[in-house]
Amino acid sequence: MSSYAEPLRPYSRIELKETRDRAYRGMRLSKTRAHHKRCNHFYYVRENGRKEKEMIESKTSDCGNCSVCWKLGKTPRVQQDEATSLVNTYCNEFHTEPEQLTFTMVELEVSFYTWLYMED
Repeated sequence: MSSYAEPLRPYSRIELKETRDRAYRGMRLSKTRAHHKRCNHFYYVRENGRKEKEMIESKTSDCGNCSVCWKLGKTPRVQQDEATSLVNTYCNEFHTEPEQLTFTMVELEVSFYTWLYMED
């Protein structure tokens, strides 16, 4: 899991949005957002992935198993607290789409999706 690094300079809103968009493209995140009512986790699914296709076909955001719960279950015990904290912070911060991004928010989001999709 990556750790937070303080920004070395100020970032404009446009630059933060471009950084976020670049991260979304790099991780192949869709605009389709899963939201599981049982656990209350939400996340953007992978573009053209099985879950995205299933959600579009069934016209629901709560289909299949929760990828966040699955990933938490696969996370090594020594990293459980850190992973749970990352998930809770992400869910609190991004429950609704923020009106204005901050450097910290972009870093949080990138860390969350890197943990969810990119780390083994």
